[in-house]
Amino acid sequence: MNLIKKIIIAVSIITVGFLSNIQSQDDNYTTAMGIRGGNPTGFTYKHFIGRFGVLEGIAGINFSFNDPKKLAFAITGLYEYHMYLAEGWNAYVGGGLSIGAGQKLFFLNADAIIGLEYTFYNFPINISIDYKPYYSPFHRNLIGVKGAGFNEFGLSVRYVILR
Repeated sequence: MNLIKKIIIAVSIITVGFLSNIQSQDDNYTTAMGIRGGNPTGFTYKHFIGRFGVLEGIAGINFSFNDPKKLAFAITGLYEYHMYLAEGWNAYVGGGLSIGAGQKLFFLNADAIIGLEYTFYNFPINISIDYKPYYSPFHRNLIGVKGAGFNEFGLSVRYVILR
């Protein structure tokens, strides 16, 4: 068998195993809101819009630019795909946009996100840790910072509003 056939078979087996694991998912929560520490620091709100799709909003202070004069208030909107790992545990990946403004600073970023979360079974708390790199298409001298940023990590604690 050539390499392409082996890759197709391996991907097929992994996909079937992954999908059979997903079908046993027990919904942890529907809506949760809380605080996020890291970058950005602020408030976070997550809401499932389907079995696996989640919308997350983050509003807070962005520290990405390593300059105290460039603190910015930022709003981020993300779409995340959640994958069931074990009871209470989800992994997720996704992307979205951030817009922010501060003293002599405006930015619009394309964001990616990858994370891991745990929702307590008998207690209405959800905890997550994530990594959120971004890309900004604008040049520093115009209205923001051009290029990619890889320093956005976060730890969120949310209260489960709706199960």
